[in-house]
Amino acid sequence: MSTRAKWINGILHFFETTTYETVEPLAPLASYDDFVGALLDVQKWTKRVTGAAPPTQLLKAVGNGVLELLLTNANEIQLSGVDWGDIRSLVLNQGLMFEAKVRFTTLPAVASTAVVGLAGNHNAAIDTVAESIWFRWDFSGLITVEHDDAGGGHESSKVTTGVTLTTQWVILKIDCTNIADIRFYIDGQAVATGTTFNMSGVPALLLQPVARLDKAAAAANLGVMEVDYVRVWQARS
Repeated sequence: MSTRAKWINGILHFFETTTYETVEPLAPLASYDDFVGALLDVQKWTKRVTGAAPPTQLLKAVGNGVLELLLTNANEIQLSGVDWGDIRSLVLNQGLMFEAKVRFTTLPAVASTAVVGLAGNHNAAIDTVAESIWFRWDFSGLITVEHDDAGGGHESSKVTTGVTLTTQWVILKIDCTNIADIRFYIDGQAVATGTTFNMSGVPALLLQPVARLDKAAAAANLGVMEVDYVRVWQARS
């Protein structure tokens, strides 16, 4: 393994050449959480929980530390997620970048959905979130991507990446350098390149990072996601 650097949109990025993990971006605005320690930083992250069972968001003491989002086998509607509590500090047209490393120890099943990426305000109904740029899983390990700029007049739904997870780690990246052609990457490889993800209708859109799992009311609708880290960065607006 080795670390190299590249210059993108006025920001110097140091990245690992084997995994394509961004080691450090020298950006005016950057936020990073490695999910180590005993407790989730609730000054930054807001827990989103629906269900009495209940689903959980816990830091696990494993190598590198992870945030575990877990749905139980209770026969009820459930949501387990985190975001910035609708404090939308990220600006779309400032060279915004999102990166996260995730895996499933239990893949979403039956009527379960998972998303990781960027979003507007939280909504318990996943398809009612007004603005989004994210990776998505529905009932399986098949990774899709989608975007919705609400008032900008552009959106896409469940565009396939051709990548299916079992239980392996993947590094997911969203590059908003060109807001008329946002790019998605999995382990350094561009995916869904046949679709143009255009958000130019809302250039100064404010966003927040999000990771969440949800399910309909059925005992079999399980899912367990682990998030190793989340990193976001951009120019100062």
